[in-house]
Amino acid sequence: MKHKEPIALLLIGVLLSGVLTVGASEAGSVGDPLIALNWLKETFIPGAVADVENRVDEKLEEIGDQIISSGARGIELRVKRSDILWLESGSSLTPLAGTLSLSDSSQGVVIDVTSGAEIPLGSKEIAISHRYLAAEDSRIAFIVDSDTAVIQFNGAYEREASGEIDYNALAEALKTMGLFRGSDVPYGSGFDLESGPTRIQGLVMFLRLIGEEQLALNYPGSGITFTDVPEWAEPYVAYAYDRGYTKGQEIDSQWRVIFGSDQALAARDYVTFLLRALGYEDGNAFTWESAISNAQTLGVLTAGEGRLLTEKPFLRAQVVYLSYMSLSAQLVGGDGTLLDKLISSGAVSATAADLSMADLTGQRI
Repeated sequence: MKHKEPIALLLIGVLLSGVLTVGASEAGSVGDPLIALNWLKETFIPGAVADVENRVDEKLEEIGDQIISSGARGIELRVKRSDILWLESGSSLTPLAGTLSLSDSSQGVVIDVTSGAEIPLGSKEIAISHRYLAAEDSRIAFIVDSDTAVIQFNGAYEREASGEIDYNALAEALKTMGLFRGSDVPYGSGFDLESGPTRIQGLVMFLRLIGEEQLALNYPGSGITFTDVPEWAEPYVAYAYDRGYTKGQEIDSQWRVIFGSDQALAARDYVTFLLRALGYEDGNAFTWESAISNAQTLGVLTAGEGRLLTEKPFLRAQVVYLSYMSLSAQLVGGDGTLLDKLISSGAVSATAADLSMADLTGQRI
């Protein structure tokens, strides 16, 4: 690797000076210089180079292990698509979630400290949880390729923010209003926007959007047995099932309901929840099979949002986006917006809503 050459050459020079000093003082070595020269070229130098490179590799690995095991968290930042992250010499970053690539405008050398390898500029192979260091006399630019990402920085960095949708800010606004709490991942405020949502997560979000989460949590249940619902989620599922908000997936031979808690939530599943939250009736205004196109016809989704939901993977970032945008949608019957309903019922504080939404002026897709 290029960054090892100066170290190797220096150590070989020191070793050579010692060998020549010894050779000059030994009988026969000065009088037979050709033998000594051949030995240096064919035996000593190749062996010394290999030995030095092995020692350098071992030292780099040792340093990398010390850095990784040090527990130094640095600064954690949630970023969005097309943001550019600049590192100066001596600074490093570690992607905790999302995808990055190296910009062609980078200058110098970037080292994957975790593996001990030099990374080619322009590389798309930026690994999660690997630490990337800007070497001496380097200025390295990373580009965010995913909708969102979580990055840990050590040292100085610069961020050039793009004009893409800020899903992170939308999630923060929903959290302030008590409508989004994230998951148990230990980074990025637990938002976990880079993961796909599950059916149980979608149901919980739906109950929050209609202002009935507390009713669900206090629900005693109706005696129905669910085969695949975790204990913490049983009140949500029982409440929603008894009210017809969800039908589950099937009933087994013992008349137990299979809900599919951990199965992936599809875009049309969540759009169905949103249409129900706004007061639209299944089979009348929309159907589950065509929920996305129906929502566009009803004016709940834009054409751009329809394309987003049909052409890209459906992630928790999109759950956040749809949830936030649905707050300004009109309820069936012209009784105000969904947010008006949540504030009137006391499920959301008007002050919290004003504070969290004041700076979010971005346009819809």
